[in-house]
Amino acid sequence: MSTPDADLLADRLTRGRLGSYLSAVAGDAQAAIALYDWNLGAAAALYEDLGRLEVVFRNTVDQALVRHGAVEAWHAPWYRQSHLFPSRRTSRARTDIQAARQRATRDGRRGEAHGRVIAELNSGFWRFLCEAPYHTSMWVPCLVAVFPGHPSGNDARLVRIDVARRMRCLHALRNRIAHHEPIHRWDLAREHQHLLEVMGWICTETRDWAETASRTPGVLSIRP
Repeated sequence: MSTPDADLLADRLTRGRLGSYLSAVAGDAQAAIALYDWNLGAAAALYEDLGRLEVVFRNTVDQALVRHGAVEAWHAPWYRQSHLFPSRRTSRARTDIQAARQRATRDGRRGEAHGRVIAELNSGFWRFLCEAPYHTSMWVPCLVAVFPGHPSGNDARLVRIDVARRMRCLHALRNRIAHHEPIHRWDLAREHQHLLEVMGWICTETRDWAETASRTPGVLSIRP
């Protein structure tokens, strides 16, 4: 198989799309293509890690809210408790929940199953549950306990702020990956450590699993 013509590939991908890669390698088309390919591999590896975090995070938060609801004797799932979404700043979450319920029930054509609704809630929904509007309604009564490994212990404010900072950046990274945007300028090793840190705050064994399964360190080590 012949070696692909780098200038031809650059034209196929478009110079505009390759702009950040060309800039990083002083305009060398061959090096830009190599960096582009590496970016794809790094994105794929990190997306696997982010997927692990998303599933663990949402299920852990859901379980904590379910337990809290049982103690409070709620007669409907937590995502239908209006007092948990108390202000106009949570209107997006209410919209997301309604959309998730519609998808989970196929617009009412089948019964509503709790697990299906949880799975249909998008990653942005879970990331925004870490923000200030949910501090009193969720973090103080139950979500702080989701992160027993955090060094601030039971200080709901400090725990929430740290988790929110990391989830904010990780969500932004996830969105860039999902839209096939360049991530080669990000400090990907740091973001990977932040991801593992959040996992560790939830459960050390879960962190160990995620770290062992991750392909990210190997991909980062071969950056061209």
